[in-house]
Amino acid sequence: MRPPIAVTNRFVSVVVPAFNAADTLYDTVRSALGQTHRNLEVIIVDDGSTDQTRVIASCLAEGDPRVRYVHKENGGVASARNRGIAEARGEFVATLDADDLWYPTKLERQLDRFEQSGPDTALVYVWCCWIDESGNVFGCGQPTRLEGSIFSEMCVGNVIISGSNALVRRQALIAAGGFDETLRARKAQGCEDWKVYLNIAERHEIAMVPEYLVGYRVVPGSMSDDFQQMMRSRRLVHTDFIAAHPEQATQFWRGETILARSLALRAIKRGQIREAMDLLRNQSRGRPFARFASLIWLLGGAARRVLRWIRVEDRPTVYQFLPPTRHES
Repeated sequence: MRPPIAVTNRFVSVVVPAFNAADTLYDTVRSALGQTHRNLEVIIVDDGSTDQTRVIASCLAEGDPRVRYVHKENGGVASARNRGIAEARGEFVATLDADDLWYPTKLERQLDRFEQSGPDTALVYVWCCWIDESGNVFGCGQPTRLEGSIFSEMCVGNVIISGSNALVRRQALIAAGGFDETLRARKAQGCEDWKVYLNIAERHEIAMVPEYLVGYRVVPGSMSDDFQQMMRSRRLVHTDFIAAHPEQATQFWRGETILARSLALRAIKRGQIREAMDLLRNQSRGRPFARFASLIWLLGGAARRVLRWIRVEDRPTVYQFLPPTRHES
């Protein structure tokens, strides 16, 4: 029987929800175990997988006393994260999706920022870069520097971007109600992260580390590829918050427009022209000039992306971000 892990100051619980994640789970967990901040536990929550996830997770748990394996019936990513949070023993909690990667200094830099920012800060985020199926970086998120009381800015959209990004004080996460498991039942998965971060930003300050320390895997077939479901999820979340914060209605509607245009641009890149037009049509229903404005924005957005990559100084300097080797000791 393993000796218990001492729960000391700056102890971090890393929650890894995993559903049929056999192809990526090993590298993901190794990127957590390879953190320069060693005082952590990794809780793998198997959400009813039918592949070799159990075998890989069990091997990882046998190889490192910091890893725990929990199995549950399938209930969705929010349910798996909440189960992990319930099992967590750390002062801080970080969720890490089973196909994403962390740069080795991620947790260390976030914990340092917590110490600098003080007790009113409940969440620290970093910047994200995009990785492909092989873990290669091919782009990055917009480097935002929003900090402090940023609830109003968060009403526009999820500046934290990924569920693998935030490091949160566990008590603040519990007080925020955890991740909304009802969105799945309402066929509206996708904005669980944004909703819990809104709840935290409503009550606390947020801080950031200006470094690309998360590798967010972008592959076909992911949850964010269901564009209509993403829009449905956003509308359900913002409807609840507008009821409580009518003064933020303009921010929420502005954010919906931005999301619809962004998803339409992704659809066009994949040749899904009808899907793109449906997104713009539904978002601008009753506002004929809004649809025309969205079309102009799409053309401008495509041009900006091309120019960003032509200009060398604007290319993201994150290409040192590499996945751990599969047989790393």
